[in-house]
Amino acid sequence: MSSHDYWTGRCHLRAGSPTARRWEADADEAMVTVVVRAESEADMRARLLATLAAEGLTLVRLDAVQTLLQRFRREGTSYTLQRLADAISPRTPVAFGEMLPLLPEAAAPAEEPGPPPPPVRYDEITWPDLFTSTTPTSPPLWAVIDGVNCRDVMQRLASAEVQSACLYATTDAATRAIAPWLVRLEADSEIRHWLQSLPQDQHWGILLQSHATLKQLRSHLRKFTMLWIPANDQAPVYFRFYDPRVALDMAQALAPWKLAAFMAPLETLIVGLSPLMTVPDTANLRDPPHFAATPQEVQGRLLRLALSDAATERDREANAITPGRSFAIDPTEFARFGALQKTRAQRKLARELMEPYAETPLADLLAAVEAAERIGQRHGMTSGKQVATLAKCVLEFGQDFLHEYRDAQGILNHPGKLPWQKRKLMEEWIPRGRIRRDFLKQQAQTRVTLGAWVESP
Repeated sequence: MSSHDYWTGRCHLRAGSPTARRWEADADEAMVTVVVRAESEADMRARLLATLAAEGLTLVRLDAVQTLLQRFRREGTSYTLQRLADAISPRTPVAFGEMLPLLPEAAAPAEEPGPPPPPVRYDEITWPDLFTSTTPTSPPLWAVIDGVNCRDVMQRLASAEVQSACLYATTDAATRAIAPWLVRLEADSEIRHWLQSLPQDQHWGILLQSHATLKQLRSHLRKFTMLWIPANDQAPVYFRFYDPRVALDMAQALAPWKLAAFMAPLETLIVGLSPLMTVPDTANLRDPPHFAATPQEVQGRLLRLALSDAATERDREANAITPGRSFAIDPTEFARFGALQKTRAQRKLARELMEPYAETPLADLLAAVEAAERIGQRHGMTSGKQVATLAKCVLEFGQDFLHEYRDAQGILNHPGKLPWQKRKLMEEWIPRGRIRRDFLKQQAQTRVTLGAWVESP
């Protein structure tokens, strides 16, 4: 090998400042092929580093180092390398090829975070499903029976050998008869079969799965029998969480931490489905019950509620409801409860209108109820009976009936009439309105107009 040779290599460079870039792209790093006249590989590296430093460049990596002769023997003659070698002189022992900027890889677009999982999982089960697992770790099944909707609960419990306790502390027999009762259920118990046979639209109570003892469960559930609401800051009101409709509303209306506090000792909460329940869209149901369904169509179908992973143990413990403290809900939760209750009331009224208006599509019945509520709000008629009367008017004469029937408008706008009086007058007006409606319809059909009998010439 001669005292000097031509060496080549591939360089990864970094510019110390924007002015040091010998490439156009807005990038701090580049790759380049270099040819150096040097005595050895070490001398080649030293000359390269000196040249780069003078240019404000840093050598990040140098690889594929070899002499030009070695390169040509392996890969053949390269015109580009020959040109670089020819450009070398004693004053410029280093020649660079085209510097190719290393552009930063475009970051993959961040995936939009999905919606957070709902705090509750809803799964459909049946009564036999509650007893299919008999392992020692399976939580026992409990029921909270509503004495208001199931008046013979005390009599049934008195003759049954079951663990039970009243959730009210009173000793008054009349109050205990309508109180909620906590009962332990066994697969073959008489109470279990009795509850399973009750019509689910009777809303007799709820089921719970829990490893807690009777005493622990009673102590916990008693914290929720009363609650404070924004509409009344004078005293707490009764909270009927053991009504399956209210229990299902509670799972949708309460803040997650409050629901976690309620569910702290519970594995699951189970409600029997009924036509008028406000079942959330996230529920895993094979066929969600419609408000027009018959009680027989939903009998035996249960909806199991369980906290999702989003409701953590931290939420359960950090916000526990302390004994002796009444449960309180905030205005936002109160509004959610109100909206769910309003939906149930609308469906209930639409269901009642199914019989007198059997030929009307269900969607039209529900739309009529919603329109009647809007009309009622404008005229102070908001009770169930008053809205029902207005819904009949909408179904009979259309949503804009007040614009076409001035006498009906006069009744609703009468300043001296109370809402109940307006309803009574509207009920009396409906037959007269039908007569006028039918007369106008007959006119339209026969096309009786002035001059209709004049023959054309």
